[in-house]
Amino acid sequence: MDEEKNIDQEINVANEVVATIAGMAVSKVDGVAKMAGGFTEGLKAISGKKQMSRGIKVETDGDNVKIEINIIVRYGVNIKEVGQNIQAKVKEEVENMTGNKVEKIIVNVQGVKVDEDDDKIENMEE
Repeated sequence: MDEEKNIDQEINVANEVVATIAGMAVSKVDGVAKMAGGFTEGLKAISGKKQMSRGIKVETDGDNVKIEINIIVRYGVNIKEVGQNIQAKVKEEVENMTGNKVEKIIVNVQGVKVDEDDDKIENMEE
């Protein structure tokens, strides 16, 4: 009979992959107008690269993952509820797809998108 050999197995998921999964999850949450990015994301936008990982920072420590998400919400939504929905959806999808444990998710709301016409806003300033 053949003896089974013990093989050390290791699967590493790149932070960019986790960020993309998180971005896809965020896009499914109502109330999010868009992702907010910093300088690096601005450079990617200039170069014409649109990525689902925009505005998302991922840190891994073994199988534990910390995720920071920067968003802009739509005017009129309950910001706390949107944030909690993002945390739940991202945790679920990242854990299901990677097998890693999501230890912490920070949601930073960096702005509010108003869908009103610019004319109405300009009239208010006069």
